Amino acid sequence: MDASSESQLSGGEKKAPPPPKQEVHWHKALFWHALGFFTIVVVLWADKLFGVWEQMGVSEENTESYLEVSAKSGVVILLWMFSAYKIYLIVSRLSYLESFLHVCAWCRKIEVEQKWFTIEQHFAQQTGVKASHGICPECAKKLEDEYSQPPA
Repeated sequence: MDASSESQLSGGEKKAPPPPKQEVHWHKALFWHALGFFTIVVVLWADKLFGVWEQMGVSEENTESYLEVSAKSGVVILLWMFSAYKIYLIVSRLSYLESFLHVCAWCRKIEVEQKWFTIEQHFAQQTGVKASHGICPECAKKLEDEYSQPPA
């Protein structure tokens, strides 16, 4: 089955191409995550110290004590630490999975930056060395054994 016939389903519909690989860097994800939690803590303290919600007419006078605001901030920080750890694990796993070299199961071409190359082309691009074909000792031994046996 060639590439053009693989890209069509029995009803003549074309399959959607796979989504492009996205390099995900955990430090960027954690930066935006931390910024969100930091904003929550700042809003908690801004409301206590300056009565932000009261001045905007959103709520009544703030009667929380400093201890209550500190406790809320502590809970937010603990939630941030737990979720940051989980995000780090997930993004690290995603980066690990995206680092695999995709090899076609039929023709053994390799996917590099959304383009498919033969193994020889890939090595020539990466190393500048031309590929030559040969046979390894294990395969040579298998072939020798196969051809040395009398036909059944």
